[in-house]
Amino acid sequence: MSDFRLEHINIPSKNPMDLAKWYSRTFGLLADNHIARGEGILMVFQEGTPIQSPDTFHIGFRVGGMSKLNEWRIRFDKTLKIGKEFSSFQLLDPEGNCIEIYAENSSS
Repeated sequence: MSDFRLEHINIPSKNPMDLAKWYSRTFGLLADNHIARGEGILMVFQEGTPIQSPDTFHIGFRVGGMSKLNEWRIRFDKTLKIGKEFSSFQLLDPEGNCIEIYAENSSS
Protein backbone atom coordinates (compact mmCIF):
# COMPACT_ATOMS: atom_id res chain seq x y z
CA MET A 1 0.00 0.00 0.00
CA SER A 2 1.24 3.47 -0.88
CA ASP A 3 2.02 6.01 1.81
CA PHE A 4 0.65 8.70 -0.53
CA ARG A 5 -3.05 9.55 -0.15
CA LEU A 6 -5.45 12.46 -0.28
CA GLU A 7 -6.06 13.73 3.26
CA HIS A 8 -8.21 16.82 2.76
CA ILE A 9 -9.69 19.22 0.27
CA ASN A 10 -9.62 23.02 0.59
CA ILE A 11 -12.55 24.76 -1.12
CA PRO A 12 -12.98 28.51 -1.61
CA SER A 13 -16.22 29.86 -0.17
CA LYS A 14 -18.09 33.15 0.24
CA ASN A 15 -19.04 32.08 3.76
CA PRO A 16 -16.80 29.24 4.99
CA MET A 17 -18.54 28.69 8.33
CA ASP A 18 -22.04 28.50 6.82
CA LEU A 19 -20.89 26.12 4.10
CA ALA A 20 -19.20 23.84 6.66
CA LYS A 21 -22.48 23.81 8.61
CA TRP A 22 -24.43 22.91 5.44
CA TYR A 23 -22.13 19.94 4.72
CA SER A 24 -22.45 18.92 8.36
CA ARG A 25 -26.26 18.99 8.34
CA THR A 26 -26.59 17.49 4.88
CA PHE A 27 -24.08 14.65 5.12
CA GLY A 28 -23.84 13.98 8.86
CA LEU A 29 -20.37 15.48 9.24
CA LEU A 30 -19.06 17.43 12.20
CA ALA A 31 -18.69 21.17 11.68
CA ASP A 32 -15.89 23.01 13.46
CA ASN A 33 -15.86 26.65 12.34
CA HIS A 34 -14.85 26.47 8.65
CA ILE A 35 -14.14 22.72 8.66
CA ALA A 36 -16.46 19.75 8.01
CA ARG A 37 -15.13 16.34 8.95
CA GLY A 38 -16.14 12.73 9.25
CA GLU A 39 -14.58 9.30 8.95
CA GLY A 40 -12.10 9.64 6.07
CA ILE A 41 -13.36 13.15 5.21
CA LEU A 42 -11.77 16.51 5.92
CA MET A 43 -13.17 19.49 4.03
CA VAL A 44 -11.72 22.92 4.74
CA PHE A 45 -13.60 25.97 3.49
CA GLN A 46 -11.53 29.10 2.99
CA GLU A 47 -12.68 32.64 2.23
CA GLY A 48 -12.62 33.08 -1.54
CA THR A 49 -14.59 32.95 -4.78
CA PRO A 50 -16.57 29.68 -5.11
CA ILE A 51 -15.43 27.39 -7.92
CA GLN A 52 -18.93 26.98 -9.44
CA SER A 53 -17.73 24.91 -12.39
CA PRO A 54 -19.86 21.73 -12.42
CA ASP A 55 -18.72 20.75 -15.91
CA THR A 56 -15.06 20.49 -14.86
CA PHE A 57 -15.01 20.13 -11.04
CA HIS A 58 -16.98 18.12 -8.54
CA ILE A 59 -16.65 16.63 -5.06
CA GLY A 60 -17.29 12.87 -5.09
CA PHE A 61 -18.79 10.97 -2.17
CA ARG A 62 -18.82 7.19 -2.56
CA VAL A 63 -21.50 5.25 -0.71
CA GLY A 64 -21.58 1.57 0.18
CA GLY A 65 -23.81 0.11 -2.49
CA MET A 66 -26.77 0.74 -4.71
CA SER A 67 -29.33 0.60 -1.89
CA LYS A 68 -27.51 3.42 -0.06
CA LEU A 69 -27.20 5.36 -3.31
CA ASN A 70 -30.95 5.06 -3.82
CA GLU A 71 -31.59 6.33 -0.28
CA TRP A 72 -29.54 9.45 -1.03
CA ARG A 73 -31.13 9.82 -4.48
CA ILE A 74 -34.61 9.78 -2.97
CA ARG A 75 -33.57 12.26 -0.28
CA PHE A 76 -32.44 14.76 -2.95
CA ASP A 77 -35.13 13.80 -5.51
CA LYS A 78 -32.57 13.13 -8.26
CA THR A 79 -32.34 10.75 -11.21
CA LEU A 80 -29.56 8.17 -11.30
CA LYS A 81 -27.04 8.14 -14.11
CA ILE A 82 -26.18 4.48 -14.74
CA GLY A 83 -22.61 3.95 -15.93
CA LYS A 84 -20.61 0.87 -16.85
CA GLU A 85 -18.94 0.52 -13.41
CA PHE A 86 -20.63 3.16 -11.26
CA SER A 87 -24.02 4.81 -10.90
CA SER A 88 -24.35 8.35 -9.62
CA PHE A 89 -26.28 11.56 -9.34
CA GLN A 90 -25.18 15.15 -8.88
CA LEU A 91 -26.41 18.14 -6.92
CA LEU A 92 -25.12 21.60 -6.09
CA ASP A 93 -24.22 22.91 -2.65
CA PRO A 94 -25.50 26.39 -1.63
CA GLU A 95 -22.50 28.07 -3.30
CA GLY A 96 -22.83 26.18 -6.59
CA ASN A 97 -20.13 23.53 -6.08
CA CYS A 98 -21.03 20.25 -7.75
CA ILE A 99 -21.33 17.15 -5.56
CA GLU A 100 -21.47 13.65 -7.02
CA ILE A 101 -22.76 10.78 -4.92
CA TYR A 102 -21.94 7.41 -6.44
CA ALA A 103 -21.70 3.65 -5.87
CA GLU A 104 -20.33 0.64 -7.68
CA ASN A 105 -23.02 -1.07 -9.73
CA SER A 106 -22.02 -4.51 -8.42
CA SER A 107 -22.38 -3.48 -4.76
CA SER A 108 -25.57 -4.27 -2.91
